[in-house]
Amino acid sequence: MIDVILYGVLRGALFALAAFGFALVLGVLGIVNMTHGVFIVFGAMLTHALHAKGVSLLLAMPVAAAATGLMALLVHKIFIERVFKANPLMVLVQTFGLSIVITRIVEISMGSGERLIRADVPGLPIVEIGPVIIPTIEVVLFLIALASTVALMLLLERTDFGRSVRACRDNPRSAALLGIHVDSVYARTMLVCGLWAGLAGALMVGIKPLAPYMHLHWTVDAFLIVIIGGQGSMLGVLLGGFLYGILNYLAYFFFPALAPALIFSALVLVLLLRPQGLFGLGTVVRK
Repeated sequence: MIDVILYGVLRGALFALAAFGFALVLGVLGIVNMTHGVFIVFGAMLTHALHAKGVSLLLAMPVAAAATGLMALLVHKIFIERVFKANPLMVLVQTFGLSIVITRIVEISMGSGERLIRADVPGLPIVEIGPVIIPTIEVVLFLIALASTVALMLLLERTDFGRSVRACRDNPRSAALLGIHVDSVYARTMLVCGLWAGLAGALMVGIKPLAPYMHLHWTVDAFLIVIIGGQGSMLGVLLGGFLYGILNYLAYFFFPALAPALIFSALVLVLLLRPQGLFGLGTVVRK
């Protein structure tokens, strides 16, 4: 039981990292980005491709994250921005179609099979925490995910970009009147979404097989974590990731045949008892 919970916490940090960009775009632009899972998978596939060519993981991961951020920015500027201005609701349909097209392109260029990098920490392959034995790479990736989470929170709380993001989230018209270039903030928000989603995929491929066809699965997972944690709070998304990781491991360990039903039942229960999520900020009061 202890090992299941511990692994759930370790993976939960990566789940949260995969959901941050989805939460940011949903909170700031108010759209459900169906290409989010594609960004995660692309980051994983590119990391694997670079590592297979001899590039070290320490270099392949940030390069893959940066490339994914650039792809997210291009998707926003070329496709989403125009449709968003005309009809924000149609972005859901548009990004769903884009996810299929991009996935097919990734399959043609990088292959459609599952990818996994069998990474290890030289000299220290395992860590013993009480009676539980954990691969050291799991702990390392967990710490990288936490450091990335802190970096994102500092970016949103301590910088001009973060203040602009909060202003556009609360009231884009008022933000524009204050001199904030709203379109630029939206574009940079999508760039940040791609960076952190790509990093999540780059980290995940070191411990879990990923393939292009899994993009919808990761989009749904990110959505579930945001709903559990609550919109408007990156800390809530982090805690939601931990809870989702623990719930995921418990469900698949004890009731593997019923695991998906149990996970969605828990989501329904959360929505019934606390519609804004467990750690959400609730309705923003505008003055």
